[in-house]
Amino acid sequence: MLYSDNLELYNGELRPQVAEAVDEIKEYFKNPSLQVYSWDERNIVIATSYNVSLPSRGSIDDIILSVEPILIKISLNRYPDAAPLIMSDRVSFPKARQPHLYYSAEGKPATLCLVRGSLDEWFTTKTIQDFLVTGYQWFFKAATGTLLTDNKEFDPVRLETSLGKHIFKYENFRDIVSEDKRFLPKFPMAVILSSLYQGEYKKERAFKSISDIPFINLDNVKKTISKIRKEKTVEKDFLPFYTVLVWDSDQREQRTYFTNLPTNYRELREYLLLSGINIAEILVSLKAGNVPIKVILSVTHAIKRPCKVIGYDGQYEFFTYTVLLEDNFTGVISDEEEVYVSSHAQPFTAELAWVLSNEKREIKTLFIGAGSLGSKIIMHDARSGKNAIGVADHDSFQQHNISRHTLFSNHIGKNKAEAIIEEIKAFYELDTTKNLVFYDKPISFVENEEIKKYNLIVDSTASQGVMQNLIQRENFINTRYSKCEIADNGEIGLLYLEGNNHNPRMDDLIYLACYLAVSNSDLEQWRIADADREQDILDLGLGCNSITNVMSDDLISFHASAFSQVLSICSSNNFDNNGFIYLNVFRRAKQELPRISNEKFNVKPFEIYSSKNDSAWTLRFLSGLGKRLLEQCHLHAPTETGGILIGVANYKTKTIHIYDIINEPVDSTSSPVAFNRGIEGLPDQIDHIKYQTGQVIGYIGEWHTHPMNLEVLSRQDMQTIEKLQAINKQTPIPTCAVIVTKDKIIPFVYD
Repeated sequence: MLYSDNLELYNGELRPQVAEAVDEIKEYFKNPSLQVYSWDERNIVIATSYNVSLPSRGSIDDIILSVEPILIKISLNRYPDAAPLIMSDRVSFPKARQPHLYYSAEGKPATLCLVRGSLDEWFTTKTIQDFLVTGYQWFFKAATGTLLTDNKEFDPVRLETSLGKHIFKYENFRDIVSEDKRFLPKFPMAVILSSLYQGEYKKERAFKSISDIPFINLDNVKKTISKIRKEKTVEKDFLPFYTVLVWDSDQREQRTYFTNLPTNYRELREYLLLSGINIAEILVSLKAGNVPIKVILSVTHAIKRPCKVIGYDGQYEFFTYTVLLEDNFTGVISDEEEVYVSSHAQPFTAELAWVLSNEKREIKTLFIGAGSLGSKIIMHDARSGKNAIGVADHDSFQQHNISRHTLFSNHIGKNKAEAIIEEIKAFYELDTTKNLVFYDKPISFVENEEIKKYNLIVDSTASQGVMQNLIQRENFINTRYSKCEIADNGEIGLLYLEGNNHNPRMDDLIYLACYLAVSNSDLEQWRIADADREQDILDLGLGCNSITNVMSDDLISFHASAFSQVLSICSSNNFDNNGFIYLNVFRRAKQELPRISNEKFNVKPFEIYSSKNDSAWTLRFLSGLGKRLLEQCHLHAPTETGGILIGVANYKTKTIHIYDIINEPVDSTSSPVAFNRGIEGLPDQIDHIKYQTGQVIGYIGEWHTHPMNLEVLSRQDMQTIEKLQAINKQTPIPTCAVIVTKDKIIPFVYD
């Protein structure tokens, strides 16, 4: 039985981008008759199937079929900012036996977890074909038993859609369970002192478990809690309560993936009984023992896995269920009472220091991203006396952010942008704060008119999606765009600033930083190391959402303060018409002082050409390349000459960025009406450039001259292009040919 059997065909109108995605899916599966169904009011699904190449004896444990029906889910309004999803169309798909699935409720399809981190972010640089190939690889690896490659460790259930966070130290809960530290001898359970702060309750339903309570200390704990309740204030209101930690007394190992978790108390009670845990009896006993359970009941279930759980030092996986109670709780809970599932977050105890700059900056700045790097630059500006700051960030402040963020734990659960602006406003209680603004939304939802209020954008997100969104707005906003990032394990910091009128553009500069590796040893070291770190397309890990990069707070502060100073200098000089790349280096050396250096690369506006045959494509030449090409035409006239273009193509923006040209190899032949490019030494030269730039910059097209000023492709040119198209589709890259006359540069691009 298929989920799609009960779906209705979609009969509405599709946005052009969604319609294009549907066509690409049909083309990939070579089936133009694929049906589009309505999933809900916001999403459509396309029903199709993968033909999975199974091992000769079938898939491991017969989990995967040779033909796997799937549903490809696409958001009607948010695609392509929101990536598609691949779901199994099989109602009988064995969710409980398969890793790398997102949590899904009973009766809902299994949803494949394809990449580490954000799928939306991954998709910003991928095509539909990339996405579908990754989905196929998921099924193939599932069939061959190779989805798990984490040293045979157990992959935990993904609770991406859970409500709130339960913050506790994993090792404490592990030791209680493994050592069978019972609150009452009769039951495999412990009572944990927990606390929920008012702000966290409203925003995230986040709460913390502090320590377990031995039975002999219960009375002392009750007295302390009673005193806290009486002394609480409106400003510092938090709720102490108890978490009940339960486990299987037989310590049986379970391999099952619990993707259908309880949603009400009856389901929770029956679910725990499967592990020999009678939660109803436990609650009655606690009530009889005068444990004052009220308002909140939190039950954490410990499940022993057959091996170490990925990301934790132990075999236990913990699931937390929360029920909201009446204040006069009697010990009995209604079967229909709703149960909330909370994901686990490790607590953080180290305190974060704030970096001071003591400089005044007055230019109006919009900061995109208020994470560890962005928050420090923001606070440098704020502490210098700047009071014209906008901050856009849709993320909330979480426990692990404390390690390197300028905010403190009192802001947990709040929106980062709002919290930072709140702190800055507290600096200036007696001054106007109308120009201190926060935007609790992605930058794609901030209107152009709002962005135009600022003179400078500072983007610290390291997000391709943010960059592409701002590039698409370049005709609607005149705000100068800068972007900063930390790379190479923190040893390199890069700050990019667009030129006037968005030329050079941000993507010009980012790719240029890669190309500069051919002449800069620090950039070369970064690019080579970055290429070596690249992982398989099926990129999996703990929770499919890594907490953060491993990097010390002072190293981030080092780069942040340098970026802040550079932006301050540029602001005071009212900028320059050109763009630039600022390179900040902090190279570690064993038992020696680190090597610290910096360098600035001035970048003139790029030369921009539209493809003559396909106006959707644009070529952007590094300044001076056009002049070099024209010089080659004049130098070799009346015979033709040519060579290759060095750069990179972006299918998302339909842009080819060109950073260098290579002249004709020595084995080339030419005449006044023809040119045949040779290859002697060329492959090694291109391979070396690709190696130095981390496999980013390389061959991207051909150029040759028409000294007789013919402005179209000859018959021989078209024959060559047809051959190149077949070769380039293997990479894939567009086929680019540039004709150079005595006074014109004429590009042609073929997809």
